[in-house]
Amino acid sequence: MTTGPHLVFNQIKYSVTGEYHYEAWNGMKTGRSESINVNVRYKPKSTSVSVSPSGEIVEGGSVTLTCSSDANPPVDKYTWYKKNGASLTGSEKTYNFTTIISEDRGEYYCGAENKYGDLNSSSVSVDVQC
Repeated sequence: MTTGPHLVFNQIKYSVTGEYHYEAWNGMKTGRSESINVNVRYKPKSTSVSVSPSGEIVEGGSVTLTCSSDANPPVDKYTWYKKNGASLTGSEKTYNFTTIISEDRGEYYCGAENKYGDLNSSSVSVDVQC
């Protein structure tokens, strides 16, 4: 037999992560329980790519692509892709073109992965001006 307060999550979601405690009142005074921590783990979500600089990209300049994703535990592996091409060399959060050339023009996206799964971003366009 179980007595006392209960908190039941019928469908656990990442948004329930946090500290919980309960307060009880016996008609004369209020008591508070010790806090417990609920830490919901989940695969990457909201994966996206940003380009820097964000304006015009001129041949010969440097360009950085950055992959962002929300995950718990944090992303431990990134994969970079050029649309209609093979995966790129690199497994870091950023992909750098130190000297970009016109052949680098195209659509790029990233994949973010942790031990619970992975998610690819939508693509961003890199248009190199000669």
